[in-house]
Amino acid sequence: MDSILTIDQNLVTDAVRTLALNTISAYQNGVSMEWHEAELGVYLVFIFGEINKSMCFSQPTPMLLIPDMHMTAGGKGRAAFCQAPNVDKDKRKDTDYSGCVLTAHGDMIYALVHSGISSYPHRAVALQYFETVARYTDFFKIRKECIIPTLESMVDKRSVCSWSS
Repeated sequence: MDSILTIDQNLVTDAVRTLALNTISAYQNGVSMEWHEAELGVYLVFIFGEINKSMCFSQPTPMLLIPDMHMTAGGKGRAAFCQAPNVDKDKRKDTDYSGCVLTAHGDMIYALVHSGISSYPHRAVALQYFETVARYTDFFKIRKECIIPTLESMVDKRSVCSWSS
């Protein structure tokens, strides 16, 4: 994938984004899927951020706007998840980012949190979900309403006994 990314970044990012969102949406809409399909959909959300970081380092211009995707490549912190306004460093914590347009990665994490896929009945899917939301904690600084559903998914009806079997 890295080789194709160097040749056609839009092709890779659009393909990853589309497959991830289609999988998450299908699960949310009750479409039956195998555990490995659900895990792949969640993993693609995880890897999308890594792809964007690699694009940042490979681009001469660090904030390359990708057409029709509402995202900036390789943004750091809040900028990876929303089109954040320029704010002085000392005022960032007091700024409300909830009205900012989400980037493609922000859209993907938002969809992931609200999909319910963390309760998929296979532990590999849940583990990939938790790894993904733990990796991109800056997302929760701009969409605070996603904190509660994420925390609830970590303490839902699954018992310790179900994880050990």
